[in-house]
Amino acid sequence: MCVHSDLGPQVTALCINIQNLEIGKDDIGLPPGSEVATPIFELYIAMQEFVSFQEHIPPQDQKSLSINFYYQWFEPAVDKWLDVAKFKAMYRIRKAAELNKVCFGDLIVKHSTSAMDATSCFFQAMYRIRKAAELNKVCFGDLIVKHSTSAMDATSCFFQIKEFWRQLAWPDLVSSYNLVVKIIDIICSAAVYYADLTHKKLEDMGYYEETAPFKISDEMCVTVNDLEYVRRTLSMLGEDLHVEAVLEAVEAATEHTNKQPWRQALYDILDDATTQLEARALQVINRVAAKMRPALKKAMFHLAWSPDSLPTSEAINPLLEYLDAHLVSLNGALLPRNFERVLADVWEISLLELGQQMDGSAGDKVAVFYERLYVALEILVEFFHADQKGLPLEALKSATYWNVEQRLQYHKTDTERLVSLYYLQRLQDQANTESTEYGVLSVRAYFNHDSLCVEVLNARDVIPLDPNGFSDPFVIIELLPRKVFAHCAEQQTNVQKKTLNPMFDECFEFSVTLEQCRSEGAMILFTVMDHDVLTFNDFAGEAFLALGSIPGVADNNSSIDNFHGLKQVDLSLMHQKNKNHPILQTLETRVAEKVAQDFVKKQKQRVAAT
Repeated sequence: MCVHSDLGPQVTALCINIQNLEIGKDDIGLPPGSEVATPIFELYIAMQEFVSFQEHIPPQDQKSLSINFYYQWFEPAVDKWLDVAKFKAMYRIRKAAELNKVCFGDLIVKHSTSAMDATSCFFQAMYRIRKAAELNKVCFGDLIVKHSTSAMDATSCFFQIKEFWRQLAWPDLVSSYNLVVKIIDIICSAAVYYADLTHKKLEDMGYYEETAPFKISDEMCVTVNDLEYVRRTLSMLGEDLHVEAVLEAVEAATEHTNKQPWRQALYDILDDATTQLEARALQVINRVAAKMRPALKKAMFHLAWSPDSLPTSEAINPLLEYLDAHLVSLNGALLPRNFERVLADVWEISLLELGQQMDGSAGDKVAVFYERLYVALEILVEFFHADQKGLPLEALKSATYWNVEQRLQYHKTDTERLVSLYYLQRLQDQANTESTEYGVLSVRAYFNHDSLCVEVLNARDVIPLDPNGFSDPFVIIELLPRKVFAHCAEQQTNVQKKTLNPMFDECFEFSVTLEQCRSEGAMILFTVMDHDVLTFNDFAGEAFLALGSIPGVADNNSSIDNFHGLKQVDLSLMHQKNKNHPILQTLETRVAEKVAQDFVKKQKQRVAAT
């Protein structure tokens, strides 16, 4: 009790004096009066040790010791110490960037002499780190993976702050929350500052302005490695500071009060800083693939237009040699995570360039042209996968890959088959459509004795296409695919004037066989049109009904000979929502094929207005 009452007020007064010290913006030294900070810190450690001796007294007496709250005397000083830490860290990082040198080593990470010269005493450590940087020398490791001394110095600053907090061993987890948040903010702010300085230095060297052919830059490799090295430190910050224990204590203490986003507030700081470091690294890395793109474009062109007599495995060699030469060098110079990013970027660019070669007019392109590109795509997948040493297959089979692969498949496919595939996709769209924004068409259909009977009952909520706010709707009934039902002409209902809810009640008969109705992709296409006298009829919506689902086809029941008792089928009317549908884009390139051009023209009229 005497120690607490006699020493406590004096320590608190000294700590408040430290808290009131002004930190200069330009003066790199400690503020006047701060010489007492180190003795105060030493006193804290001594009190910490003194309080630990309570283990030698009975447990029931330990709880009543007021000296247990000794740490509260030092709260003002700790807060100020952290302010000074932030100031010193920012200065140290700026200075480290100015004195930056490359340090070579392997993945165990090389060190500079400045990083080795770290000490545990907080204020003295800040001064020593600065002096160590001024006397900095390069340390060499075993291989060619590169970091710079600035990354080492930055993370050594972070280490000192974490070491300071570890030595404090703040007894009260709940009250430590604000201090932990402040430490995280200091380290994250310093890390982002370091990333900005490092990136600016690379930018000032003209990294983004070079127009010459791509050449691997040591500065680029070192920059992204440094950013990754610092990011790793941030990724371990939560564990190093035992954040979860603090959060659990705070949440337990406040469970009966208004819930505060303690956890989110803390992790938002970490996530934001990590995101900014990632963005800086990606900004640099993306430039690598962009610089390689002209050479990749040229190599891909020669691959695509190589003589038909030259096997794809030989035609692709110049492209693979170019990729291999640069990627091997990058693999040796970059940390694994950075190399994977570069590899993924180059893969995406390669896919886009391959896609560029297959697109455009199909006039001079024959089937073997697309076959060669398809084989080349398979070879490139194997090259970038590199027997599981490169990109994983799930990364290789990206959205871009599937888009290119699908378009290549379409280019290899004849027009008739593509039209059938398009309608099969529309039939699937019908099954997946829940929206009734274009209205609903009600129909019934059955098959009996080589006759397909279709009844168009009514439609509701047809979209208005005339100036008077109504439409003059009618329905066209067509059997697909046309190759199977070439003998069946399309039929249509009568026009219903000035209505959005037309009643048709009309029946139609088609002479077809059961085998035809069960053929692949057999369906009925219902097209609702708005009749116009002076201009072309307007498209109002379309719906599809699979013939395999109707009575007489689905169940082999040939006893059905009329519509009595049959349930109506309500079909949502649809518009094509994808104006860049790959099948339509593929057919559009076939300018010499009238069937392809007519089909595209017809379908473009059915695309939804944006």
